[in-house]
Parts: sequence; structure tokens; C-alpha cells
Amino acid sequence: MTTDKPTPESIRGTLAAVRYPGFPRDIVSLGMVADVSIEGDHAVIALRLPGGRTDVPPVLESAVADAIAPTGLRARLVVAAPAAEPPGAPRSGPTPDQPVSLPGVRAVLAVSSAKGGVGKSTVATNLACAFAASGLRTGLLDADVHGPSLPIMMGTDARPLAAGGNRFHPVDRHGVRCISMGFFLDETSPVIWRGPMVAGLLRQFLADCEWGDLDVLVIDLPPGTGDAQLTLAQQVRLAGAVVVTTPQEVALRDVMRGVAMFRQVQVPILGVVENMAGFDCPSCGHHDDVFGRGGGEAVARAAGAPLLVSLPVDPAVRRSGDDGFPVALSDGPLGEGYRRLARTLAGSLRLAGGDVRVADA
Repeated sequence: MTTDKPTPESIRGTLAAVRYPGFPRDIVSLGMVADVSIEGDHAVIALRLPGGRTDVPPVLESAVADAIAPTGLRARLVVAAPAAEPPGAPRSGPTPDQPVSLPGVRAVLAVSSAKGGVGKSTVATNLACAFAASGLRTGLLDADVHGPSLPIMMGTDARPLAAGGNRFHPVDRHGVRCISMGFFLDETSPVIWRGPMVAGLLRQFLADCEWGDLDVLVIDLPPGTGDAQLTLAQQVRLAGAVVVTTPQEVALRDVMRGVAMFRQVQVPILGVVENMAGFDCPSCGHHDDVFGRGGGEAVARAAGAPLLVSLPVDPAVRRSGDDGFPVALSDGPLGEGYRRLARTLAGSLRLAGGDVRVADA
């Protein structure tokens, strides 16, 4: 604890060390700190959040609290009104649709890669199952309309039940409430839709699905940085995003485009998951960096976010995905890796949950 009595100016100086998650600059230089005052043992900090947000991301709340703790004060964060535009100022673009209201959902977490073939859907599915196994009320939305894989990976061919009007219930599997375009198609039906149709469907998945009360809704984003990603970023308040990559250079370049997209739409990047990070031969024990090495750390440094976990290549992941029993629900190092990832993200999002249970195969 410092000996000097803290002042609003000194608190503002302290906040210059706090970065908005996933952004290269601090919240003061970004103009997010609208006002600082001291009331008793509290530092009252008014934040002007990007994108018109009215909620403080939990990871930012924790970072501010940790930064000012040495002053002996506790942080009280409030959201300031957005700065007024001067008369005649040009608008930056069309006003997006009103965000979808999800009153029973505490946090919405996006899992993204911007690059196909890196195992993003595998990570999203296993992460959702690990959340649910820890006691958190969890939902999983498969936003990859053109390549829905959730039904196979979760091991169900159930159909969502009608809930009256245009509303419907999600499919419950492994304790996770799921929705996917795959639930509405047969195995050979292609989805040949243009962007506006995809955006409309995703909004329906959000607004018309009876999600109920959830601690966390995991959204498996499709590859790329197009209509689906922008629709979700604009129409739902994302608490944060997890970026999935593999170590090789060709994946890193595409993934960094996804990092730039989240920065542009002001979504906090909570961390990076490095998938397929080497293979340990079960016969001879030799380790082979099949897809290169160090890519996850490089993305994490560039994104200004932590490397959350490195997951190896393992045939068990393929088998579990094909069998519809995600590896996160099984014992072993891979299952523990996903459970550790779930615990870390639950802490970042300030979600309450017990120890992760291991399901019987």
C-alpha cells in the first residue's frame, strides 16, 4: 500500500497501466476514463466504453480493481454516457440493429479462429461441456450455418421442440443447451444462403430460442471475418472472445485478421488457445511438432492476451468427436486441459462453478 494519499489524478495515472483486453493501448489513452473521484474508501471510475456498451466486461473490472488495490482503495465502476457528437459531425456508418436481449444469460463467450481447419468447433464444444461439468448452466450456439458440426460432435440427432409462436427449445445434451442449423437439416442437405439470410437466422437463434437462465452461452463462430461474425458482435453483448490457432504460419496470418476484427468491434480478447501443438507417439514416445512451434505464443503476444492452453494432436479427440462424447468429459490429460481452460475462463468472466466433474464414458 502506498503512503501518499491517493488523488483522482494519481488514480488516473495508475489506470494508464490497464489495457482494454486484446487492445495494444491503455484505457486512459483510448479515452475510456471519463472521470475519477474518491468517495471514502472507494475510487469511483466512470468509464466511457466502446461500441455503446452499458456493461463493464468482467475481465476489465478485475484488471482495474487489481491496479488500484495498492492504493488502499476499492474500485467502483460506472458507465458514463457516450460523448455527444458535435453538430453536423459525419456518422461513421449505418446504425446497427438493436442488440438482442438475453435477460437470463450472464455472459456470452465467442470462440473464433478466422481460419478453417484449426479445430475451433472442437474447442468450442469441449469448452462448453467442461463449463457444464463444472456446474455452470451452459448453452452452445453453432453459428457456422454452412458447416454445422455440433450434432455429430455432441452425439445427438434430436430436433428442437416448439415453444409456441416462432419460439423453440434448445436440444439438451451432456448438460449443455444446444442449437445448430444441423438440427434442422438431413445429412446431405446443403445450405446455400446469402449473407442477409445467415444474419437473420443467427438473430433468430439468439432471440427466439428459449435459452432460459444460463451462466455462459458459448458461440462457435464460423471461420472468417464476414457477415456472421459482425452480426453477432453487433447484436449480442459479447463478454469476450477466445481465439483458436494452430502453430503454423499460414494459420497465424488469418487468425490475426480475426484479432483485428474483435478490436474493431470492441470485443475483449480473453486469451488464445493453441490447438494441435505437437504429437507424442504412443509407441516410441517421440515428440513431433507436426504443425510447427510457438505459433500460439506469437498470436498471444500480438493480441495482448494470455496463451490459455496448448492442446496436442491426439487421436482421442477425433474418436470422441465422431462418437459424440467430447473428450472434456473423459479422464486423462486432454480432458484436464479443457477443464483447466474452463476454470480459467470462468474466473475471467466471474462465473461461479464447482470443481469440474469427470463423466463416465
